[in-house]
Amino acid sequence: MSHQPQLLPHASDHDYRLGASEAERQRLLAQGDLLRPAARELLDRLPLAEGARALDVGCGPLGIMDLLSARTGPHGRVTGLDADRRMIEWARESVAALSLPNVSLVQGTLPSPRLPQAAFDLVHCRLLLINNAHPRGILGAMAASARPGGWIAVQEFDWASWHCDPPHPAWDRLKSLLVPVFGGDVHIGGQLPTLLREVGAMDIGLAAHTFYWRPGDRYQGLLLHFAGLFRDRITANGTDPRTLDALTTELRRHLAHPDTVVREALLVQAWGRIPPA
Repeated sequence: MSHQPQLLPHASDHDYRLGASEAERQRLLAQGDLLRPAARELLDRLPLAEGARALDVGCGPLGIMDLLSARTGPHGRVTGLDADRRMIEWARESVAALSLPNVSLVQGTLPSPRLPQAAFDLVHCRLLLINNAHPRGILGAMAASARPGGWIAVQEFDWASWHCDPPHPAWDRLKSLLVPVFGGDVHIGGQLPTLLREVGAMDIGLAAHTFYWRPGDRYQGLLLHFAGLFRDRITANGTDPRTLDALTTELRRHLAHPDTVVREALLVQAWGRIPPA
């Protein structure tokens, strides 16, 4: 199957709407720590041998490059790719701090003149598709970067399972207001098997992970964080600012109750093999 899609920028003002502030850097690094066990389990399921070549697309300030570095060993090569200059600068700092000599960084998008086509044993992305309006193009470009017989692997959230208990109408309303302004399909996780098949992958595998948060946990108030971050977009989309303020106040009060539990969005992992030549 022939694929000639373009990978549009991940970390850019156009697609990645969470920005490139220092606060976002810290959020992404903390998120990486949280998701590291799940990423290890994903790599355990893939035949990534020592000496392999791996590409982490939309790597941000670290992605899973440290895990890939350890798996591929001193004779392997790991490349981190991100369209945002600041993300690449932060990634360079992380790589230096962790002493990852087999990791290199490229600023840009796929296909890139600085990266070979059909050459990588594994091409991976995490929480890239959910922030982009062109997920099929991204996956097609990833498939074209993997060698025949190589693998592509994707980790994405699906907001369908993101709920608080006890339920509250302010949660449901704020979540619905975020969906059209977030920048990508917030239910992309549930579509990964179909998307992988559409770009020609075979032997598709699936796994999923979720988390539960109580008051005081870092991610218990993530919905409120997003509501603040996207405030201008939500109000520009027709919501009265006073209504938004009332909803956030109600939800903050509800989430502060010691009995309120938040179930995180489902992290879906999917992987598939590129057909051998």
